[in-house]
Amino acid sequence: MGLIRVPQLPLRAAIVLRGGAINMQVAGLAGLGASYASALVQHPILTKSFTSGVIFALSDASAQIISPPSSGERDHRRTLVTALIGFAYFGPVLHWYLDFLTWLAPGTDILSTLLKTLVGQLGFGPALTCLFFGAFLIVESGLRAGLARWPAKIKQDLLVTWTSELCFWPFVDLISFTFVPVTWIPLGYNVANFFWTVFLSLQACKAVDSSERE
Repeated sequence: MGLIRVPQLPLRAAIVLRGGAINMQVAGLAGLGASYASALVQHPILTKSFTSGVIFALSDASAQIISPPSSGERDHRRTLVTALIGFAYFGPVLHWYLDFLTWLAPGTDILSTLLKTLVGQLGFGPALTCLFFGAFLIVESGLRAGLARWPAKIKQDLLVTWTSELCFWPFVDLISFTFVPVTWIPLGYNVANFFWTVFLSLQACKAVDSSERE
């Protein structure tokens, strides 16, 4: 019985086929981007909220891979709470926060960007950090005990976390407000926030030192 020979495509034809597949992928991504841009226009707050919720959940899931909970099992409730923070707080607040920054400093020059960064580091960033700390304490210890430990947690970890913010978010602001089109700044913030929320989840999970509770 003779061997069946499979015809080989010429190199040029193979390249054309591969190029066609790449073009289809690019077209698919372009279509997805257009759909997302349309959703931002039609439902800006809801779209940003869903985006933030998904990214926050992925961030916490990644944080639990980096530093697994003491139980050894994935803490789905913690991930759900993180997603709710992204959906109910970060997404909507980011919408109004960026509108406020555009009103406060509409330019894209270095002074305008520095002013936007200053406002973020003195208000928006620390508020989100404190909210994270409180939410994680409530998940871990319950409402009453979590709120009781909240001030000690802020005293213990807020300064270190805020200092880390200063090494990350000013660069995000510089890139976003200088090079990114206004429509896509919220998405850019959310992408950057994926990495930041991984760190924030790890910080929020740190135990409160007993000496700080006194």
